[in-house]
Amino acid sequence: MPNKTIIISGGVTGIGAAAALKFLEEGWQVSVFSNIKEHNEEFLKLAQSQGLNRKLLVMEADITKEDSVKKVVNETKKKFKTVDVLFNNAGMGYFVEADKVDIKKFDQMLEVNIVGMANLTKQIIPVMKKQKQGLVINVSSIAAKVGHAKSEFYAASKSAVLQYSEGLRQEVSKFGIKVSVLCPGMVKTNFWDAKEYSRRKKEVWKGKDPVFLYPEDLSRLIWFIANQSPEAEIQEATIMPFGN
Repeated sequence: MPNKTIIISGGVTGIGAAAALKFLEEGWQVSVFSNIKEHNEEFLKLAQSQGLNRKLLVMEADITKEDSVKKVVNETKKKFKTVDVLFNNAGMGYFVEADKVDIKKFDQMLEVNIVGMANLTKQIIPVMKKQKQGLVINVSSIAAKVGHAKSEFYAASKSAVLQYSEGLRQEVSKFGIKVSVLCPGMVKTNFWDAKEYSRRKKEVWKGKDPVFLYPEDLSRLIWFIANQSPEAEIQEATIMPFGN
């Protein structure tokens, strides 16, 4: 199979790491980055232990800094020559009452969840235009469609991802570039801290642990989207835990 390349933001933990391993197993060239050195090192060791590091590039970068993500794209092109898929996975959550919001924390979340996504995509689109092909996969959330108390700020950031993706799709389709957006339900990762998980269990889940998706569920869906036929465009995919 010809060498294909995917860049994954936040690609060393959770959904991003599961996707990275899936694509490596399938023979793709994979470029991942995060701004946490320890997480990068742990993922590299994991890939090495599975013999999957030959086509792997791991970098430390901040998605909110333009020079930082520009370096990611340039280093990926230098090593792998092409960028066929961008998986905009990096994200964070902030859950609080409307009258107790810390605007600085809300702004930080927006910087990662939507501004950072736009920042990285800005660097990728010219590459894909030149290639006359490419795929951008953006992670939104079911929270963008279904409101919950104390989730309004997170939902606002993920709703922005939906609209950004829709506009981007219409803008770049004439260049042979496709845009997909994922809207997953709850995924078993370290997304929530212990305090937020405890609150949800008490207030939302009625004292019970709910059914979760697993990162591997998302990785299989991402793989499917990346291998859609030239005649198809998977514009949006919603995946939910079954049984709650």
